[in-house]
Amino acid sequence: MGQRDDLVSVAVGQIGYCEEDNNDTKYGIWYGVNNQPWCDIFVSWCAAQAKVQELIPKCAYVPDRLSYYQNKGAYQTHGSYTPRPGDLCLFDFNNNGVPDHIGIVEKVQDGTLYTIEGNTSSNGESSNGNGVFRKSRSLSSSMILGFGIPAYEDDKTMEIQTIEIKNLDTGQLITVEGINIQGYNYVKLRDMEKLFPVTIGWDGNNPTMKMNS
Repeated sequence: MGQRDDLVSVAVGQIGYCEEDNNDTKYGIWYGVNNQPWCDIFVSWCAAQAKVQELIPKCAYVPDRLSYYQNKGAYQTHGSYTPRPGDLCLFDFNNNGVPDHIGIVEKVQDGTLYTIEGNTSSNGESSNGNGVFRKSRSLSSSMILGFGIPAYEDDKTMEIQTIEIKNLDTGQLITVEGINIQGYNYVKLRDMEKLFPVTIGWDGNNPTMKMNS
């Protein structure tokens, strides 16, 4: 797996974690700033576990995260870019142009953006919720401010393309991300969920795959 998938897999492995009273989390303890809103602290923790902290520096304040990627020329506003797994999605729940929440992009599928977010709620929208949850929103949602794009090594060493694979049984075209290396086509592991009845995950050390009944 590449760095993008490494980050996403770490985040997916945290789904269901819930804080104790007063924003008490293992992420805040790790960061050294506990009992505070922790959505960006969660992103920092995942980056450290995935060993990409040089690309996603330790940060606890979403506006600072925005400034960091803007200064690097690695920020795309909403509507100008189709995010990829491992990108950072900045949200503006207050609709004032200032980001107040952040999540890790898991995937985009059929116009829906899937993210893994800390300090959120399982239902509805919250920038100070109680846990780590997978969230889904329309890619056109006005709550999305933009995307920070870490400089992953994957992007420098291989060309990732969006391709369509035709299901010969149904004739349906299925959109996946893939790469071509020396004439051989490879589809991203997580995109296998689109092609086969499997669930791709992460057990903390290795990617996992489970056949769905």
